[in-house]
Amino acid sequence: MDHYLDIRLLPDADFNATVLLAALYAKLHRVLSKQQRGDIGVSFPGYSTGKQQDKDPAPPSLGATLRLHGSAAALDSLMASHWASGFADYALIGNIRPVPATTQAIRVQRRQAKSNPARERARLMRRKNMDTAEAYRRIPDRKARRLSLPYITLDSSSTGQRFLLFIDQHAVTQAVSGEFNSYGLSSSATLPSW
Repeated sequence: MDHYLDIRLLPDADFNATVLLAALYAKLHRVLSKQQRGDIGVSFPGYSTGKQQDKDPAPPSLGATLRLHGSAAALDSLMASHWASGFADYALIGNIRPVPATTQAIRVQRRQAKSNPARERARLMRRKNMDTAEAYRRIPDRKARRLSLPYITLDSSSTGQRFLLFIDQHAVTQAVSGEFNSYGLSSSATLPSW
């Protein structure tokens, strides 16, 4: 992960940055999945959880820049597939550059919450052959969890269903090498941040 490439979304009158980022990220996911790559990670330099001390906090946001991390050869190979060519009017695609000398380590990973108690109860009833009343007693509606992290809205390629991919990007004390999934995320490997 000694090189990076920034893709910065341009302001657009028809589509806001959230919509453009979702479309760009979906294309990246498809190419990473098709090429079965584990050597490309992603981060979001404009990432914000929106948590502020004032009364009017900003909403969580991934910002308007998608940063790809990898070796120069891995990034060059990825970009040779022209996966982002449809974004020429919507984004500035930077050059592959070496990572600056002074960085800190961050982890960028997916977060999921048990936000649907009805689905959890149905699963519990199937597994334990339990009636509805007992399942509801064990998993009441108040157990639903909500995440306040930035997310990208994506369509599942396998089921066609729309889902929210919540992303947690945070500093860590020690850099860890490893592989990334087809979303460019990892629950263990880290990326440089500056």
